[in-house]
Amino acid sequence: MTPPRSFLFLQGPQSYFFERLGRLLMARGHRVQRINLNLGDRLFWRLPAYNFRDSSDVWPSFIEKVLEKTQTTDTVLHGDTRPYHIVAGEIACAQGVAVHVTDLGYLRPGWLTLEPDGMTSRSRFPRDATAIRALAQRCPAPDLAPRAAAPFRLLAGCDVAYNLASTLGRPLFPGYRRHGLYHPLAEYAGWIGNAPGRLARRRRTAAEKQRLAGDPRGYFLYPLQLATDFQLRAHSPFADARDALRLVLRSFSESGGGRRLAVVAHPLDEGLVDWRRLVRRAADERVLFFDGGVPDALLANAAGIVTVNSTIGLAALRCGVPVKTLGSAIYDVAGLTHAGELAGFWRDPQRPDHDFLAVFLRALIGATQVKGDYHTPAGQAEALPAFVERLERRPVLSSAPEKLVG
Repeated sequence: MTPPRSFLFLQGPQSYFFERLGRLLMARGHRVQRINLNLGDRLFWRLPAYNFRDSSDVWPSFIEKVLEKTQTTDTVLHGDTRPYHIVAGEIACAQGVAVHVTDLGYLRPGWLTLEPDGMTSRSRFPRDATAIRALAQRCPAPDLAPRAAAPFRLLAGCDVAYNLASTLGRPLFPGYRRHGLYHPLAEYAGWIGNAPGRLARRRRTAAEKQRLAGDPRGYFLYPLQLATDFQLRAHSPFADARDALRLVLRSFSESGGGRRLAVVAHPLDEGLVDWRRLVRRAADERVLFFDGGVPDALLANAAGIVTVNSTIGLAALRCGVPVKTLGSAIYDVAGLTHAGELAGFWRDPQRPDHDFLAVFLRALIGATQVKGDYHTPAGQAEALPAFVERLERRPVLSSAPEKLVG
């Protein structure tokens, strides 16, 4: 039995996942607390907690006092680059407190990420092929069978409940500042307002995508990340997704060649940015725009894809499609992604090494991924025991030679 520890939870996914994880840890003799930053946090947590209501300039001293008062040994948080989490993580590390970061999986759907200290550019996961091969030898062979995504209606319901509580509870948490670009009510209004147009174009768009997929290696893809994607802003040189799009369009237009470029909106795009108009400004007849995400056939038949750091890049690598990243991505490793400049990618995209990709996936899954999801009963039942096991065994990404457990 692991000696009792003291876990401090910060902001988590918009579900009862953190609360249920806390209950399992308490049942194993550990102490559990949380800091609520808004009423949405409080809605999904019914265990002991502190409520932080002050302005962000008081946050460092507050987190220091809570860590000391609770004798915290481990912090658990969702998303390492939220401003509150950056500060808390730095203070925790300075005090010798372990930091565990979770988020949606690098592989999706049906996977979650759990790492020490941070993700992506903050990750401990090695970027050197030799170190990755050594890590893979300690990991079990992964189960790469396709996994189902949580139903959209469930995700949307939890998102609305969290953000409505956060908005209506503002008088109770007057100092809270969101990390997103837009207010959630503006995002909902954009989504609802653009839904009729997307639905009206859906059949035609699907046919156009299918027609393009029938021209293997005759086109490149640039799947857009959400304008509000915090991972893009935190782990790339771009202020937002529009800056990245402008760079890609300019580079492609200057490249010449006979291939086309399909810019594809994220399936959950809120409609707050007129991507179609930005693409039209490129004034290049080889550039196409589509709503609604990237079907499997369109991805598999592409000559290559460009992405900032989306997880679709890893999906493309698994299809053998060349990938060029513009920001920091966990899979941006020599032998997998295109090593040259973007200008050269349009002319001669480098394919991933199939054998090394299998090694990479074995190491990545064994060290950072957990099967399951945050929302469905079945997904939580699969993920929660693995989270408890990994939290008690900390950290996975270390120099210790023990065998990793999937």
